[in-house]
Amino acid sequence: MEKWFTRLLSTDELKAFIDNAKIGNKNEKAFIGLVMPDAAERIQAVCGQGVQKIMLESEAVRHSYRVAYHNLQDDDLLLFTDVLNTATDIKLSDTKHQNNTVIQMRKNIGGKIIFTVEVRIKHGGWLALVTCARK
Repeated sequence: MEKWFTRLLSTDELKAFIDNAKIGNKNEKAFIGLVMPDAAERIQAVCGQGVQKIMLESEAVRHSYRVAYHNLQDDDLLLFTDVLNTATDIKLSDTKHQNNTVIQMRKNIGGKIIFTVEVRIKHGGWLALVTCARK
């Protein structure tokens, strides 16, 4: 069986992953994108750590959509890779997630959307969604 981290999901596969994660109860992982070099530089300037790849876990998807005050629209998580690669409003969080550095990235796309992201250096510089909300 193919390992999740060896294959980048297509847009259709990502949409299916998100739809299944919203209603499922397993914690599955998906490789959903690469961090572009200029974005990696902006992120490293904020948190001091190099990043390369973007992952999504089904638990983070469920959390993001189940919390009513997050105000997410159906396809907001499809914007995750684009926001990570284009956001210039990046802040280091005071809190950690599973002992990892956490950053917040904000972008105005039909209203402000905020991605809270865990930086996982031990496994090759992955960015993993913690939660997402709209303001």
